[in-house]
Amino acid sequence: MSFRCFFSVRPLSFSLLLLLILPARPAAAIDLGERIQLHGFATQGYLDTNGNDFLGDSKDGTFKFREIGVNLNAQVTDKFRLGGQALYCHFGEASNGNVRTDWLVAEYHLTDPLGARVGKIKMPMGLYNMERDSDFLRPLIFLPQSIYDETRRDSWQAHWGGEVYGNLPLGPWGDLDYQLFVGQIDYDDDSLATLAATEIVNRYNQLYALNLTTDNLSRENDYVYGAALYYNPALEGLRAALTFLSLEDEARIHATRVSSLRVKGKVVASLEYSWQRFSVAAEYSETDRRQQQFSRTTLDGRSRAWYVLLSYSPIETLTLSLFYDEYYRLIRNRHEAVGSRNLYPWRKDLAVALRYDISDNWTFKAEWHTIDGTAFYMGYFNPGGAERYWQYGALKLTFNF
Repeated sequence: MSFRCFFSVRPLSFSLLLLLILPARPAAAIDLGERIQLHGFATQGYLDTNGNDFLGDSKDGTFKFREIGVNLNAQVTDKFRLGGQALYCHFGEASNGNVRTDWLVAEYHLTDPLGARVGKIKMPMGLYNMERDSDFLRPLIFLPQSIYDETRRDSWQAHWGGEVYGNLPLGPWGDLDYQLFVGQIDYDDDSLATLAATEIVNRYNQLYALNLTTDNLSRENDYVYGAALYYNPALEGLRAALTFLSLEDEARIHATRVSSLRVKGKVVASLEYSWQRFSVAAEYSETDRRQQQFSRTTLDGRSRAWYVLLSYSPIETLTLSLFYDEYYRLIRNRHEAVGSRNLYPWRKDLAVALRYDISDNWTFKAEWHTIDGTAFYMGYFNPGGAERYWQYGALKLTFNF
């Protein structure tokens, strides 16, 4: 099931025009009545890399780095809600500018301990996956990529299916939020996961003279399911989480299976604490998965990811952040380059970031990353070979209402 928009948006000119004409008034939702509200945001960024292309052609700098989102929520009754968000996102080749349904839900809140949602639902993964399309909620432009990989954002952001959720009081120990979900991921034809499958076909055509065409290539998800626990203790500012998901999908050309991926389990353990002007967040994840290309196993084992993020706000409108982020494609290989392109299957990222709230509506962000490793589709973005050591900087201006 896939919702496609029949129109396109003129990229940079429209985004800049929207940022210029939106008024700098106090932030507020557009109230369409007692039970209906409209929210939205627009962002325009700049990305420049040194050494490797990242998310597209970025070594000479690129303005193909923008988002526009509009969401509508209707509280039909005290217990029943309808809502959805349309999102235009252009991040180089990782998300190339189509308008898509970001989320679309019908929700029934029976009691605090029990509710249900159906539709296209945000997947709980770590602390921040469900809110990553709300730029104004976080201090960073890019969330730590070891867990919130931008190349899989359009794939692992949401699923079509159902979810039960609730909040369980724990007396003096605080309370516990839970979510249980099951459904399917909808891969668009222009998603990076599908484009990567196209590259696999082209490479095998050259190596083995298969003469396959990619006109009828499709990537389908068989299932995704998972669970999440979010613990809110009595200590103010502290939050902990444990999330799990499993999925299986494959790419095919008619009856020929091009590739398959089975994630047996992805577990993320999270901790966040805020005190006065300081905050610290840390997450640790392992993913056990098996990947095949034309029935040949190309990956089988666990990855490891973790990061620590420190933030400080010297004044209310300014936040300074520092984080270290580390990922290994396979725990057992931390030192050797692999594959015909001599890629380094890890990513170690040291970054500094700044967020300045110009007003209630406007936010400016800047950050710089220095990286060791070429994990996360870097071979796709750099077909001639990727450098082990590279850097990138980003700027971003956001308006929200």
